[in-house]
Amino acid sequence: MAKVQHIDALKRIKMNFSTVGIRTPLKDYELAYWMNVQYGMQLVCRPEAVDEWDQGTVWEYNVYDGKDPNGEPLCMIMNLSIGAQEKESTGWSLFKSAPEKHLLPTVKHWDYLLIVENSDFAFDLESALKKNEKITTAQYFEAHTQLTQRETHLLYEIRNA
Repeated sequence: MAKVQHIDALKRIKMNFSTVGIRTPLKDYELAYWMNVQYGMQLVCRPEAVDEWDQGTVWEYNVYDGKDPNGEPLCMIMNLSIGAQEKESTGWSLFKSAPEKHLLPTVKHWDYLLIVENSDFAFDLESALKKNEKITTAQYFEAHTQLTQRETHLLYEIRNA
């Protein structure tokens, strides 16, 4: 009988991309526009929201793709859902608010995550964002050091979709 060998397909893939967490009162489209004007990122919203399934509910998150000034790809992801499609509808209520869920519970204090290939650009961007009155705070971090393995893989999948 042949021995089954388990292969980790993602083992050889670079998962240590740079990430900038952003906290701001701006809506996603306002932040994308502002970053395009200030930093020339060319952020454009994907036509379809990213879906994540969890216990019969589909959670939706807006994702923006763009490029840094050096032409390297980057991706801005909302950390808080824009809506949900529940398996069983409970009906509409005047007092019921829209359900919300964080894409990455480990870093739920961030409103947006910017995935950047160039760590120097990410580090410089963090400093620039902290000086701006439109941004509450920002922090540079390596995804694989502060996120769970599942969250790191999820960001990788979203970035490369």
